[in-house]
Amino acid sequence: MKLWTPQEISTLRKLRERFLNGTAGAADYWRSESDLALYDATFAERIGWKWDAVLRELAARGWQPRSRAVLDWGCGSGVAGRRVLANWPHIQSLALHDRSPLAMWCAMEKARALFPGVRVSRADARPASDTLLVLSHVINELPPADYARVLNLVRQVREVIWVEAGTHADSRRLIEVREALRSEFTPVAPCTHRAACGLLKPENAPHWCHYFAVPPSSVFQDARWAEWGREMGIDLRSLPYSFLVLERAAASGPDGFSRVIGEPREGKGHLKVLSCQEEGVEEFVLQKRDAPALFRELRKGMEPPIYRWSMEAGKIVGGEPISD
Repeated sequence: MKLWTPQEISTLRKLRERFLNGTAGAADYWRSESDLALYDATFAERIGWKWDAVLRELAARGWQPRSRAVLDWGCGSGVAGRRVLANWPHIQSLALHDRSPLAMWCAMEKARALFPGVRVSRADARPASDTLLVLSHVINELPPADYARVLNLVRQVREVIWVEAGTHADSRRLIEVREALRSEFTPVAPCTHRAACGLLKPENAPHWCHYFAVPPSSVFQDARWAEWGREMGIDLRSLPYSFLVLERAAASGPDGFSRVIGEPREGKGHLKVLSCQEEGVEEFVLQKRDAPALFRELRKGMEPPIYRWSMEAGKIVGGEPISD
């Protein structure tokens, strides 16, 4: 028995083709509330799991926005703004912007239903300075003129959380954003430092700053999700993302921590760990015999993979997690 109708599958496939072909930014492609609802329950929900991972990491770092206003720019169905409101109840208002009036209206209606105590509105032409700006999966849809306008918008707010797909191209564009704004904002995450991005060195050109979110375990017992994954050709277990969090105030986080990029590569009795720290991005080796518990944590993909390494002869022999 099919759990999705042929029409639903056809609609979802057309949406996916636009995303994969890079044509989603060419025009307003939303035609009906039902299309938006389908997207919100599937593709947008997977994006929400990426936001969940980012927000868990920020909690582990002890960070939350000081702003009480949120601007969700390029909101689509509004999943990013809703995840932020659910995570930080001190936020009092949500403003939404999208080139699609239908998407913006649907996002507003859903936010109002879920958060009746929050003031939900269309975005003003100029946000207040004490605003948290959230952007989600927009960077590959921005031609140069729009990219410049978004950077100008960022420069008007207090804090930014920007989440993108975990592709090499999207990650590299987020690094460009970080470097363009580093003199005005303090990087909060995924960075553990304020120095120039070590991935910009020529020897690190093949690498990119990406991570993997963990979907809720219930997804793997859900027949509807299983069928959706088969029909879309999507591995439900694979959820790569890139992100950037910035704030105007100087962050005072703990020093000396490193963040694992991507997933460690496993060899016989060891892991190769691509590690980012103030000194740069380097690949370190961790022998299982040197730190068995740490080896298991890194192998399983514990969140967040941020450690103060203990090193001997250029190899990892131990690690203190940031959440301890």
